[in-house]
Amino acid sequence: MLDAIRSNTQSLGVKLAFGLIILVFVFWGVGNLSEGDTSRLMAKVNGESILEPDFYRQYNRLHEQFSRQGITREEIKAQHLGRSLLQNMIARTLVTQEAERLGLRITPLELRLAIEKNPVFLNEKGVFTKETYERGLAALRISAKDFEAEMSNDLLFEKMLRLVTTSLWVPADSARQRFDFIFEKRTVDAIFFPAKDFASKVSVTDEEKKAFYEENKNLYSVPKKAAISYVRLTAEKLGERATITDAGIDAYYAAHTSDFTTAEAVRVAHILVPLSEGATKEERESAEKKIASIQKELASGKSFALVADANNMPGAADKGGELGWIERGVTVEPFEKAAFSQKIGRVSDKAVETKFGLHLLLVHEHRDASVTPKDKVAEDIRKKLALEAGRDQLTQVGETLLEETLLGHSMKETAERFGLTVEESGPLSKAELVKNFSLSQTDADLILSGIPVDTLLQSGDDVLVVKVGTMEAERIKPLTEVLPEITESLIKKKSLELAVAEAEAVRADLESGKRTPSDVQKQVSTETLDRHGAITDCLPDKRLMSEIFLAKQGTWLHNVFTLTKKDGEKEAALFSVKAIQKAGDEEWKTAGKILESGAEREVFQKLRALFIEDLFRKAKITNVNFEKADRYDG
Repeated sequence: MLDAIRSNTQSLGVKLAFGLIILVFVFWGVGNLSEGDTSRLMAKVNGESILEPDFYRQYNRLHEQFSRQGITREEIKAQHLGRSLLQNMIARTLVTQEAERLGLRITPLELRLAIEKNPVFLNEKGVFTKETYERGLAALRISAKDFEAEMSNDLLFEKMLRLVTTSLWVPADSARQRFDFIFEKRTVDAIFFPAKDFASKVSVTDEEKKAFYEENKNLYSVPKKAAISYVRLTAEKLGERATITDAGIDAYYAAHTSDFTTAEAVRVAHILVPLSEGATKEERESAEKKIASIQKELASGKSFALVADANNMPGAADKGGELGWIERGVTVEPFEKAAFSQKIGRVSDKAVETKFGLHLLLVHEHRDASVTPKDKVAEDIRKKLALEAGRDQLTQVGETLLEETLLGHSMKETAERFGLTVEESGPLSKAELVKNFSLSQTDADLILSGIPVDTLLQSGDDVLVVKVGTMEAERIKPLTEVLPEITESLIKKKSLELAVAEAEAVRADLESGKRTPSDVQKQVSTETLDRHGAITDCLPDKRLMSEIFLAKQGTWLHNVFTLTKKDGEKEAALFSVKAIQKAGDEEWKTAGKILESGAEREVFQKLRALFIEDLFRKAKITNVNFEKADRYDG
């Protein structure tokens, strides 16, 4: 299906496919894919062209979708949306080409059934009609012919990948092995040797300071800097000058009534006992027994929220079983039907069964559908229209200001004509320009080049007009300026070396039996850790955790570890595995189904990846225009 529709269907398979396609490109690289450039071509796949108009249409849909979700232009650019989309289109073309080679096709009936199931084309009663179909296509700004061609192509893509994974098989014990691995915990004894305890034994000579400075001059480099005068153009500021009439507000309200409509909804909480659709008789009986037990607890007067927290799996709901406000059409039908017919403040008498399992519902509130009157939103509409007017003026005003500044006119006077002000910065490095103004690396380099900035610069959603002032050349700080810093660094370095040396001596004594942990006059602690844990008050150390979970019980780890505390101080440390705690069957009952499903998805994902990887090996892919795809991101 189209990417805009895909966001509504929430297809896990499609999401996985998108990720896998990108992984294939990471593996194979893209440097050898270009054989020149053709103006309308984005790529050629086994002779089949991917054209810019098709890329443009799909990019715009994705961009609009992300914008509606509050994702900024800079975030989209950072994720390389254009490049990722082109990678995806190439890989999808490869898959559909293979499907056609094998004689697979999408029948008119398959296409119609898929369209009729799409929630975008259903009315408030969940029924597909010609009118809802036409409205949906209009909202997507696509013709029926183009939509059906794209959807047929997407369905063929999914059919091909389903064929590839029909032989999927997952070992029965793989999920349990993963469970045992993930949920194992270990208790360790630790002996710490803080570096600061050895500082009094350290001395640093002038020769050592000078040598350190000469060997590490790069640490004391001060980068090139530039001071700038700039005008920030924002849509909000320019919009203040726009005249918004009452007629304009009336027209906007009439055209966007749906934006001011609050749908019927219920605020609901639930308790979920997982039960898969293909559950065995024994699994069903166990789930029903669990539900009956929960109902008895509730009947005894226990709080629904407390019972929910005690029984819901992670991710099943928020604290207290809360799901928040639910509108019609956003959840599975049995749950929706029960939620909207349930009496307020009462727990459902019977469990509601869905594909996720058995639910007990508690509906807190019911909200009828309503339309906010125009007079309540008129001011918001006025601000929105003013903002849009401001956006329309950004480039025009910016170019006027830039042109007059380059011609030698007063930037201050020109800015004031538009109600804007000139601001000044102190000397800023490239990193500071990028951070302070959300500039691209290229724009920061332009400012530091020393030549007049003859283009508008993007600063997040704003535009900057920049005039470069004084410049400071790159330099190395003199030794006299950094001497205190060097002295402190050398003291800390030598102190840590002494701490590590003592820790090694203690470890040798512990191993030989000369001393016990209680004989060591250092901080000794016992901690229980999982694989992703960290020592208390210290930054995470993956190597340490790996060795702890590989070590035998009752032995001291061979290595002395140096840890960084959250306050920046260093310490040496010794560790011994005191006890190994395996996860129990009760935890398995809670997490087992999730891990079994995850293990199957992982095999499914790998199989699809291998298939697509093989298609890449055999394919001839040329004229890949990643530079053009990148330009779409701005």
